[in-house]
Amino acid sequence: MLAKNQLKQLAEKTQKLLEETGLLIENETVMEMCRKKGCKIGADRRVKIPKQLVRELVAFQKKSQAKYAKNHELVYTCGPDWTHYLTWTKQAEKFRAEYKNRFIMQAFDCGPTTWYDYPTGTIRPVNQEVFDLMMKFAEATPEIGNTSMWYRQDLPPHLERLTSLRRSMDLTTKFSGIEAIFPEVIKYLKEASEILTGDPKSSAYLAGSECITMPLVMEQRTAEDILERKKSKVNRYHVCSMPTLGMSTPVTLAAAIVMSAAELLGGMAICWCVDPESDISGRMISLLADMRNGNSCTSGPHFVQYNNAVRQLFEEFWGGHCMVEPFFSPTARKPGLQAVFENYYGTSCRRRWEGDANIPYAGMGTLFNGGLGSPTQFVLDMEIRKAEWAYKHEITVDDESLDFDEVVQVTGERGNFLASEHTIRHCRELWNSPLFRSDSPFEGGWDGSEKAILDKCEEIWRENLKKWKAPVFPADKIKAMDKLLARAQKEFGGN
Repeated sequence: MLAKNQLKQLAEKTQKLLEETGLLIENETVMEMCRKKGCKIGADRRVKIPKQLVRELVAFQKKSQAKYAKNHELVYTCGPDWTHYLTWTKQAEKFRAEYKNRFIMQAFDCGPTTWYDYPTGTIRPVNQEVFDLMMKFAEATPEIGNTSMWYRQDLPPHLERLTSLRRSMDLTTKFSGIEAIFPEVIKYLKEASEILTGDPKSSAYLAGSECITMPLVMEQRTAEDILERKKSKVNRYHVCSMPTLGMSTPVTLAAAIVMSAAELLGGMAICWCVDPESDISGRMISLLADMRNGNSCTSGPHFVQYNNAVRQLFEEFWGGHCMVEPFFSPTARKPGLQAVFENYYGTSCRRRWEGDANIPYAGMGTLFNGGLGSPTQFVLDMEIRKAEWAYKHEITVDDESLDFDEVVQVTGERGNFLASEHTIRHCRELWNSPLFRSDSPFEGGWDGSEKAILDKCEEIWRENLKKWKAPVFPADKIKAMDKLLARAQKEFGGN
């Protein structure tokens, strides 16, 4: 953790950067709203954000800082999208209660655009075939509590999210909020939220972020997204910074932390100017430059330090409301050991930073910085998570678990505990895995290699598909969603 004097220095430089340099906003309407709230517009068209405006925002944020922090704990287990959905639909406590007794997890993070076809070793764009497979897999797998809605590449861009949302209803119940991508789609996702939840005020199926790009630029698309959210009475803004250390920021952590903190705080302040006292939060997702090849990746400790230092600044000075994941996604482009290493290393760094050994292994079936999905990798990640979940439970000490009479009897008879009635009653409570085995690899049944494990992962997820059954949604909701999609097709064109 950063020391108090370090935090203060970084916070002061962040505010100075906002006041003296500011954010470039590529939208006249948003710029004017900021000016009316006391911001100054420079000759370079950058919006300078004064301390007083930040103080107003922070005073409001502090009112719900503790509540947001409690919800943020779900990110460790559920990932950002499912966490948001559980929070927006007031199901967070229900999830916590269920998770104590049953292992469940999020699948595929925020949504891949490509699929790793393990049998052929190729990467394929997501089309309807792949989309349907992944939604069916989620529905048929009891350990999956929620799945991302994969991004299809075979549909008109303006219609893809809405079409995928409607198609998901035929395949699974385990989906949640999705990103609009285009601001024009926001009104439809707001209406879809009302249809699916039955709540006229709901916007639970609209996820996504107000993305700030380096160096401190709010692009036209993001500004329009903010205005459309206000117009549609969504009144919720999730500002995101996704820099690459050493490429879009300075290579040293201290300077990069100031830049990203300014992006998030500045973006949140702009949302405050547009729609004061709304739901405003931030999300920090850093990458770093691999200086050997120029790739953006998430390997190494700097990734976790960068993200969490920004979050620590928000917790200390700016009312919290800053989301950081345990680990974003492996850079590995194939399922297997490298992906496991990256997930585990990132998780262990986060555990050490937070001082919380209960943060679960972060893998959820994504590769290549989140853009590549692999059900084969998901099964591997799931089995690791399940193994961790199994040791979270306390040791039971009661008359049945401590059958002292049996101890005395079997010992006195110089007998075998394996054959006792007590063992027969409880032997199935011992943890075992269908994936990680104790067999000898020299006896021919299982060779113990990475390939053998991945082959079994592939077999498991495809076997799960055979258990799929179509979900049943109320007819009125299906009809309403069909009408919504028809109107969107009429507006945007395409079928």
